Amino acid sequence: ARQGVASLLALARALGVPETEGSGLIEVPSGTNARGLREVGCVPGLGPGLLDAPQAGRPAAEIAVGLGDDLSALVLLNADPVRTHPDRAAWQRALEAATFVVAFADFESETVTEHADVVFPAESYAEREGTVTHPDGRLQRARQSIAHPGDVRPVWSVLAELSIRVGAPADPPFLTSPMVTHAITDVVPFLAGLTLEEVGGKGRRWQERGSSEAAPKAPSLPESGALEEPPEPVAPSNGDLRLGTTRSLWTGRETEHAPILRFLAPRQRVELSAQDGRALGVQSGDEVEVARNGTSVRGIAALRDGLPPSSVYLIEGTAQDSATELLVGEATTVTVRKVEAE
Repeated sequence: ARQGVASLLALARALGVPETEGSGLIEVPSGTNARGLREVGCVPGLGPGLLDAPQAGRPAAEIAVGLGDDLSALVLLNADPVRTHPDRAAWQRALEAATFVVAFADFESETVTEHADVVFPAESYAEREGTVTHPDGRLQRARQSIAHPGDVRPVWSVLAELSIRVGAPADPPFLTSPMVTHAITDVVPFLAGLTLEEVGGKGRRWQERGSSEAAPKAPSLPESGALEEPPEPVAPSNGDLRLGTTRSLWTGRETEHAPILRFLAPRQRVELSAQDGRALGVQSGDEVEVARNGTSVRGIAALRDGLPPSSVYLIEGTAQDSATELLVGEATTVTVRKVEAE
């Protein structure tokens, strides 16, 4: 991660970003509403408003290690770490070691079936009311378009009640979605005073409200000499390549469970440079196996002229043969071989 940040900063400096008015870097998060979650403090180490948290939380990998040790219970909020997080085996061990697991889920899954002690039905996107924050910081309303079926309740409502039952203060009580939004704007300095009426139908960027002074200052770009050098590429040796991963827009519960969308659910694709493909005797369309430390996944090869040699890219979160099964630790090298027809 540090090397990736260093590369982005070096690119920004080479393009003259610091000296160009109105220019900058913008992150496109990998998850829906990830910027909004960060701004309200739903990440380890940060509190509301991107300020340092008085008590740091734990990243996912540390939660997995702690379960069965100093952690005993886990709440999964529309999450399936066995499928989507690195080190599948570690998460399977962690969930088996947990004393109590609560899951919010809109569809049944292997993780929910095997590990959850209590399951709350989660809302679909069309059943939710609230806000979503776009990568550029624009806060936009999300309006409920269909009613909750049966006894399904808003997730915030269930979480609020669970919090009260484990001893959290119940003042003020959250009775409606706008009350939750108001509570958020009360504790996030750069959202202070923002109302749903102001957000309206087109959304609102807090940077345009004159509240930027309430946000932490962005760090300045370091001098080029302070940037880390990128790692040396791994030379192919018996098929050893550096593993990179990407996410597909179509990996998810919706494409797997909605018959009309099922054709979009991706199968694992193994992207290689044309140079590595020739060295390995692999052509586009061949079935290949990607392996590391006794764990392997299979996919269909796709040779790309623009990919750097010595690298291979797989998709995260596929229903079968997910790249996350191979992700353990920071740098990962894998062996790629063509699967011969039987």
